[in-house]
Amino acid sequence: MHFKVTYARYAAEHRRLHFTATGTRNGVSFTVVTDVLCMRDPATTENIHLVALLKLTELFSRPSASGR
Repeated sequence: MHFKVTYARYAAEHRRLHFTATGTRNGVSFTVVTDVLCMRDPATTENIHLVALLKLTELFSRPSASGR
């Protein structure tokens, strides 16, 4: 899986990181817009990328509606 975080915003009052990521997985392009509850501010771009990686891994590990 290759992806790039194209937008990220941390809402400190709600402790949520809202982000948009685009990339490819198994030759298929994807765009994901979601948010993640964070225990502290992901201050660096590397931390934002790691949070996005964890969320995308969680999303793609779920079974899809087609059963794949």
